[in-house]
Amino acid sequence: MAELDTKMTKYDELGRLMKLRKEGEKLTPKVVDKKKKIRSKRKARKVILKKWILNISDD
Repeated sequence: MAELDTKMTKYDELGRLMKLRKEGEKLTPKVVDKKKKIRSKRKARKVILKKWILNISDD
């Protein structure tokens, strides 16, 4: 029975560490990162469109 108890404490420690890691990840929300990526893609598209329009008008 003592052997079983020592194994369980290892798993408890692992669970505690995983919980701490998840709490740390919650501090930086992923939704904000997604919005930043979307904004940067929109800006890049606008810049490309402006360059493309300028190239067409130059010809």
